[in-house]
Amino acid sequence: MSRVAGGRQRQLIWYPEAGSSLGLDQAHGSAGKNRAIMSGMRIRTKLVVLALVFSAGSMVFAILGVVTWNRVRGINNAIEKGIEMQVRSRDVHSLMKDMVFDLFVPKIYGQLKSYTYSPRSNVTVRKWKSAVYDYQNAFYLFMASQATLKITDQRLADQFNTATVMHERAMARLGQLEQSISLIIERVGSIEEDRFYEILADEEFIPFFAEFRDTSYYFVDSFESYMNYFIREFRAYGDNLQRQTYVLYGLGALLTALTGISISLLTAKDIASKIHHVEKAFARVAKGDFSESMGISGHDEFSDLARQFNSLSHDLKANVDNILRLTRAVGRSISSDTSMEGLMQNVVHTIVQETRADMACIHFLGTDDEATGRTKLKLRASEGAMDDIDLDLLQPQLETVMAQGEPTVLQEPQLRGLLPHLSSLMVLPFVIEKEVMGTLTVAIHHPAPALTDLGITRLSTFAEFASLTLDNHFKYAELIKKGEAEYQALQSQVQPHFIYNVLNGFIGLNRMGEKKGLEESIIELKDMLRYTQDSRTETTIAEEFSFVANYCQLQKLRFGDRISYSFHLEDGLGQLRIPRLILQPLAENAVIHGVEPLDGKAGLLEFEAFRTLENERPMITLSVKDNGVGCDPGQLQEREHIGIGNVRRRFKYAFPGGAFNVKSAPEKGTEIRMTFNEVHHS
Repeated sequence: MSRVAGGRQRQLIWYPEAGSSLGLDQAHGSAGKNRAIMSGMRIRTKLVVLALVFSAGSMVFAILGVVTWNRVRGINNAIEKGIEMQVRSRDVHSLMKDMVFDLFVPKIYGQLKSYTYSPRSNVTVRKWKSAVYDYQNAFYLFMASQATLKITDQRLADQFNTATVMHERAMARLGQLEQSISLIIERVGSIEEDRFYEILADEEFIPFFAEFRDTSYYFVDSFESYMNYFIREFRAYGDNLQRQTYVLYGLGALLTALTGISISLLTAKDIASKIHHVEKAFARVAKGDFSESMGISGHDEFSDLARQFNSLSHDLKANVDNILRLTRAVGRSISSDTSMEGLMQNVVHTIVQETRADMACIHFLGTDDEATGRTKLKLRASEGAMDDIDLDLLQPQLETVMAQGEPTVLQEPQLRGLLPHLSSLMVLPFVIEKEVMGTLTVAIHHPAPALTDLGITRLSTFAEFASLTLDNHFKYAELIKKGEAEYQALQSQVQPHFIYNVLNGFIGLNRMGEKKGLEESIIELKDMLRYTQDSRTETTIAEEFSFVANYCQLQKLRFGDRISYSFHLEDGLGQLRIPRLILQPLAENAVIHGVEPLDGKAGLLEFEAFRTLENERPMITLSVKDNGVGCDPGQLQEREHIGIGNVRRRFKYAFPGGAFNVKSAPEKGTEIRMTFNEVHHS
């Protein structure tokens, strides 16, 4: 019994210590991993985990309650067996006293005729032996019960071992007492009744009485008292175990509740934070900001949404950037010399280069059909794989788009019987001045994926831009023609006006008898007329300066020392091209309205061409300056007759972004500056 209980006790004592320490280490060691695992869980998984936590906690509490109830019931059953054992112990002690009285009390104190033949002594001895046997069984039933064998308290386990040892001693004493009683019965049975007092006086029976006394004292005062103490302690152990179980049950319930609440709060906080990220991302996209992505990492539904949203945002940004690239590419390819066919070819080339299109072509209204009298659609530009596309099969789609003015998209199911090697076909209208003037056809071959809504929107937007570009090209061409006609008219105004003024000068020389001067002036005029009759509309600054110098020389023959002139041409500007006859009218204006009215003062004309910087842009400035009589700023408008007004308009035609400024003050002269962009013009 002692070895079994001790073995159980050692095993049970080790278990809670190791179990509790191991549980704490695991809890602290896995806390970070648990947080990492929770952050990577999907929301549905978190909710399932939360449900499992509560379910597992409830199940553990239920199991713990059943186990506790079984243990408490086992302890109570063992205590009942202990009480039964105590009852049997008292029976043994009571019968032991009866047995001794039956054997040794004199006749005058009893009703027995003989201690040898008395039936009661024999019955009492048998009852006593039976009571000892029942007690021994009750003891073993109590001590060998599962509750006592599973004692985990060290002090109670020691008491269990002590009770076992004391029981063994008690049983040894009862066995010795049984042998002594049997011996007395044998000896007394051979003695006659009148020798009773002699038997009582026999010294051989003195140890028996001492043994009986010692056994009785040990059994009652020592062993039975200790067993009462042990049972009380065992009962207290059961009550304490039940209280501990209730405490553990409460702590477990609290831990489960805290775990569930923590998971719920963390999940709610995580969801709220990610919803906030989603709201901010959608707000940015709604404002047109596609540059930033939705910063949600992990593997839950929100991370899936973030990846899909980022992909959509990237596609939207790519769509916008692609449209910008398309428009920039077309814009860079356009110049004043670009023809309509060249512009259309640039459009289809850019589409094939900048999109997933394998083919692009433009049909535009051409000549009338002689048979029907209808204007035919003519292929004006194409790019990509055109060989495997029968354009006649596209005629119904082209006519539909021309009639309705709306784009048509054919995807793979609709193309199977028409053009099975294509995955997408899109026909878009070219609307110019509110009329459909042509179509843009874009095709994508297998195995490339079909056009998405973004791709369709991208091509539709670009088709609208191309339509505007073609429309602007038509209008620009008309403006160019109109501007050239007006420019030529202005140019023709300069020539007769210049000749008229020069001839007036010749008349003056002739009146003064300056035949030699008149001859030199005629030679100068011949060179100047050759310059003015040149069919080119542009010249260089150096050539224009040379022409103006000849003009000033003619004026010097007329005015003599009353007029002088100077030229300053910055290095590198001599070959820069400018409109022809743009400086001479200004020089003539300076002579007639600035120098000629001077009284007693020599006139000076200064012509300059130099570089400047305006807002960090390189600029060219042409300056014509005189020291004539000048005028008030209010009189400048009146002074802008055919000379200055003509130059101003021609300068604006040549340099749309240039600046034409006139600065004048009375008695201080006049300066006219023409400034234009060097990079743009060169």
